[in-house]
Amino acid sequence: MPKTIRKLYDKKLTYENLMKAHYKSRTGKGYRKEIILFNLKQEEYIKWLYEKLKSEEYKHGGYTIFYITEPKLRKIEKSKYIDRIVHRWVVDSFIEPYFVPTFINTSYACLKGRGMHKTCLDVQKAMKHCKNKWNNYYILKMDISKFFQNINKDILYNILSKKVKDIKLLNLLKKIIYSNEGKTGLAIGNYTSQMFANIYLNEIDQYIKHILKAKYYFRYMDGATRF
Repeated sequence: MPKTIRKLYDKKLTYENLMKAHYKSRTGKGYRKEIILFNLKQEEYIKWLYEKLKSEEYKHGGYTIFYITEPKLRKIEKSKYIDRIVHRWVVDSFIEPYFVPTFINTSYACLKGRGMHKTCLDVQKAMKHCKNKWNNYYILKMDISKFFQNINKDILYNILSKKVKDIKLLNLLKKIIYSNEGKTGLAIGNYTSQMFANIYLNEIDQYIKHILKAKYYFRYMDGATRF
């Protein structure tokens, strides 16, 4: 796996890849009005989006803001559907193949083949091992308060720029990162925000796992368990 991403933007930017991103984005949501309307002229919309991305004239749209109360009060910023297609394309084409392989094996949130179920199984396995080897052991459970709201956009952009050397891609990532107001805080609801959060926390994951040499360290998004 190359250490940096170079000259891939134009290669990955195709009508077919954008259409695939559209199909994935609408899965399970085809009954929504905005998607029904998009489907009526999907070829035209995807062609328009392709041209905007190709010429670098694409601009991220605004957000619809609403709040949820379960499991706790959260501010949700819902992007326009055409922007969500771009988010999917970015994650599928660049984030998953080039960033996810650099994560520690015990990072689970929003990652294919991992998730909460695997987290529980791996933690239980580690607990049994510690019990058999040392009899007594201690678990430290941590959580970062208001994590998404406090992500520093400049720091995130600098982290991404260490690996992304493709200027066109870097410019697009910048448009997405700074698409909502404020110097801190990612839009909760964006598909990219989930992955950006993992990339942001990967810095501390690497520090704890390798610099501090924690024998057992598990992270599910902004929560962490360390033995």
